[in-house]
Amino acid sequence: MKIMPNKKYNTIALYAALVIAFNVLLVVAILKFSAITSFLGAVVAVLSPVTWGLVIAFLMNPIMVNFEKLFSNKFKSTRGKKKLVRALSVTVSAIVFLGIVAGLIAIVVPELVKSVTSLFDNMGDLRENLEGWISKTFKSYPSLVKTATEKIDTFTKDASVIFEKMQPMLEDLVSGAWGVVTFLKDFLLGFIVSLYMLCNKETLLAQIKKSIISLTKKKTCSKIMGVASQANKVFSGFIMGKIIDSIIIGLLCFIGLTLMNMPYNILIAVIVGVTNIIPFFGPLIGAVPSTFLMLIVDPKKAILLAVFILLLQQFDGNILGPKILGDSTGLPGFWVLVSLIICGGLFGFVGMVLAVPVFALLYSFTRSFVENRLRRKKLPVTTEYYKQDIEHLYAKPDKKKPMTVQELEQMQIPSADEVNEVQYEDGDDVKEYKIGE
Repeated sequence: MKIMPNKKYNTIALYAALVIAFNVLLVVAILKFSAITSFLGAVVAVLSPVTWGLVIAFLMNPIMVNFEKLFSNKFKSTRGKKKLVRALSVTVSAIVFLGIVAGLIAIVVPELVKSVTSLFDNMGDLRENLEGWISKTFKSYPSLVKTATEKIDTFTKDASVIFEKMQPMLEDLVSGAWGVVTFLKDFLLGFIVSLYMLCNKETLLAQIKKSIISLTKKKTCSKIMGVASQANKVFSGFIMGKIIDSIIIGLLCFIGLTLMNMPYNILIAVIVGVTNIIPFFGPLIGAVPSTFLMLIVDPKKAILLAVFILLLQQFDGNILGPKILGDSTGLPGFWVLVSLIICGGLFGFVGMVLAVPVFALLYSFTRSFVENRLRRKKLPVTTEYYKQDIEHLYAKPDKKKPMTVQELEQMQIPSADEVNEVQYEDGDDVKEYKIGE
């Protein structure tokens, strides 16, 4: 007996099998959650050099492209010109990148360690100065002075305990016994991986495209390529622009603090520059600890510092930032706020840095999907149309009523001769012409 396949039942069986498999995987994931997270952590640790390589290649690529344009104009057209230009561009880009990293480490890190060490060493004197300033300023409010003094004592004690616990870790870190070897290994391997990626950039991209084309249909492949192109545009424009913007703000902050003779100028400039990478909340995150630090060190200069940081961030938000970034994301302010809250809560500092470009992509794709659906329904895509009551979008035109006999009798229908006559004014004389004359 021959069994005839039934497409309907085969489809039902396939969906049932997928649902069962998904439920089994979900149960296993819940029961073995700790084992799965440990496995994923091990995988992430193993792939850390590759991750570093992708990040470094992403940062070095704009430098390499600019040098490649420069060297292409300098060398004559030869058979091996392209390989030679790429090799020189990658080499110079690597030297520039390592020089920037080494310069930052050599200049910033020792000063940061010095500032932090000095801050904790002088914690007692700073506490006495702050308490004296509070007692003098708010002498009319003894209860407030008492509460503030107690809070300061508690904070300084906690800070001393934290520093005592961190001091062995810092010593181990400096001596190379606590995570430094692993970090340097991942960074160096990642740097080597990035060089291979940059040298063979076109080949690697071609292999990825070939794999996608072999696994997907033409329509799906076009969508994937479009998404990748848009993601590269948004991420490269936003992240690189934000890094340049933050470096400039950090330098301006350092120059301004130095001219105002502010203590811990390098430490505060680094805090302001690093936190400036975070959109929206970055200025606030950088200003609060910097002002609080200055309040402990010299309360009189704390207000001056707060005003300076406020002016600096206004300059960045209204002049410098738009010039560098432009409209690289196209994400409205409300969704910027939502993205920072969600991604910052889930992934911390890295999540806040990547929140805006990720949500910008999701916003762009969602908008395109909604607009395409509206066009299929023959409805307007402009948001202004939807600020009113939506009933006007579905309102049907009024039906025309048939004319009555009296209305038809009152209509004046011209004759054929009158229709064919056309009058033209020629000064005061009116001449009549018939069509065809």
